[in-house]
Amino acid sequence: MSKTNQVMASMARSMRIFLRDKAIVGSSVLIPAVFLLLLPQVMFSDVPSQIMPAMKGYLVIAMVILLIASIGVSNLAGSIASDRDHDLYSKLSSMPISPWYESLGRVMAVMIFSAIGSMLLITLGLIYGAELALSWLDVVLALGIGFIVAVAAVGIGMILACVVRSESAAAHVGVAIVLVNYFIGVAIPYGSLPDLLKPLARVNPISSGNGMIATLALGAEYIGYNPWNVLDLGLLVGLSLMLFTVGLTMYAKLTWRR
Repeated sequence: MSKTNQVMASMARSMRIFLRDKAIVGSSVLIPAVFLLLLPQVMFSDVPSQIMPAMKGYLVIAMVILLIASIGVSNLAGSIASDRDHDLYSKLSSMPISPWYESLGRVMAVMIFSAIGSMLLITLGLIYGAELALSWLDVVLALGIGFIVAVAAVGIGMILACVVRSESAAAHVGVAIVLVNYFIGVAIPYGSLPDLLKPLARVNPISSGNGMIATLALGAEYIGYNPWNVLDLGLLVGLSLMLFTVGLTMYAKLTWRR
């Protein structure tokens, strides 16, 4: 089997799993969509109408980041653990298939599924009255940051799948990791965090990526700081690539071990 066929076969299989599994669709897409619709009614009921569109815009960005993190961390780890439980890797190891190309197919599936879910959430948010003041350059930068966040999430998911053995445990621990990251600098903007947590929000790729996209759409004043500097951007890219490299290496070396 050629390299391209290995990647495409793995990607197609992973996409089928993501799309037909109701638990994956529900946890990664439907829950953020429900939060997007309900939270303004519950938490922003006393907010002046003139700033409601901006707050809905921030919520759209936060829900997109939540979706990307859920797919890359929890859903990916759960699917890898499920395949291991069903002895898939023993079968693959006896075939002329490279773990590196098979893993690349999984990564591509995560990226495509995240892109589809993100577009659905953004469309729903705009219909709901969210304000996202982005130029074409801002859109390109936001897409780039979203991709980097997805890279970090995939790395965390693969590391988790190698450390936690069972499917249920991998998925549940993944959810816990996502929620902890979500509440540190995503659900709660950087400026509203306790001083103890602010350094974590700037180092964490998920929260720092959210802050960068939100700054493009709403301004640094809304976030509480301007993350668009060499240090923060370097940390985001460097840590994301490190997590991805470690996760991919662990997956190829440990999960595929005979």
